[in-house]
Amino acid sequence: MKYLKKIIIWLIVIEFLNLVVGFVYKGSNIFLPYSKFNAPPLYYDMDSLYGVTRQKKSIQLLSYPWGDITYETNSLGFRDEEFDQNGILVVGNSFVEGFGVKTEERFTEILEKRLNIPFHNTGSGGVWTAIQSVTLLENFMKKNRPKVNKVVLILTPGEIVNIDTRKPTTDPNRNYPYKQGEFIKFYKSDNNIFKNQLSLIDKVKRFSKSLLVSKIYMTFKYYGASKSKNKPVSYNKQNLDWLISKINHLDLKIDVDIILINNLGRTKILEIEKYTTSNSKVKFHVIEFPDKLDNYFISNGHLNAKGNEELVKLLLPVLQ
Repeated sequence: MKYLKKIIIWLIVIEFLNLVVGFVYKGSNIFLPYSKFNAPPLYYDMDSLYGVTRQKKSIQLLSYPWGDITYETNSLGFRDEEFDQNGILVVGNSFVEGFGVKTEERFTEILEKRLNIPFHNTGSGGVWTAIQSVTLLENFMKKNRPKVNKVVLILTPGEIVNIDTRKPTTDPNRNYPYKQGEFIKFYKSDNNIFKNQLSLIDKVKRFSKSLLVSKIYMTFKYYGASKSKNKPVSYNKQNLDWLISKINHLDLKIDVDIILINNLGRTKILEIEKYTTSNSKVKFHVIEFPDKLDNYFISNGHLNAKGNEELVKLLLPVLQ
């Protein structure tokens, strides 16, 4: 019992020191797990638009993979500043959103400084699909009418391969738009796993992410996993044609660059570089990500700061 008390006291002291160090490096944001204990979850699911999205004008602290990553959303629910300048709209999944990295480490922010052009990041996490990107693009451009002179849609290999695989029979517990024949339909789940309120258990998990023991766990989780192997895959040309035709039919009046980051997460689509489209307003590009595993968070394939810098080098020739 005597030793147990000492252990508890030392754990409290260590966690207090962790909080002090966090305050030195992060400022008052380090207290977000406490001040935002009862706040709604950052990610939730809409019933009628494009599925998973984020709370608007929210600031929360996530711990991926080490330390504290601040997620701050604008009035539209995107992890970026307000879109009040003319610039380039970037659409995509959690790679675009910058899962696990600071906002200033994302490729969009690096490109913004290099090219001196505002990049409006509308990246979205939560098992995002290319069809959700198209739906987001349609609704966002029509309803918000942002100052945009170009759209860049970033696609990952899995999004192209799985254009027609997500449907109510394969993913019954989320809300999302999906491909049904030649049309895009919206599926509303009766048992949606995303909620707009946190349970007590989830609140405790949010609080625990600020603890040192949680940060140590995240370090091993994200950097201690085994290295993934190369995964060559094929794709359905008709599905990709369909996706591009949907974007073309939006008639956005501005150029749209679709950029596939092939070999991302070591998933490589075979012969995709031969693909061409006849749509003059929609251009399709393929860039090959270097086969270097140290450019990833090993366990989930997302890009770290170094990976984002590598991606900038590949995107510059396309965007300049």
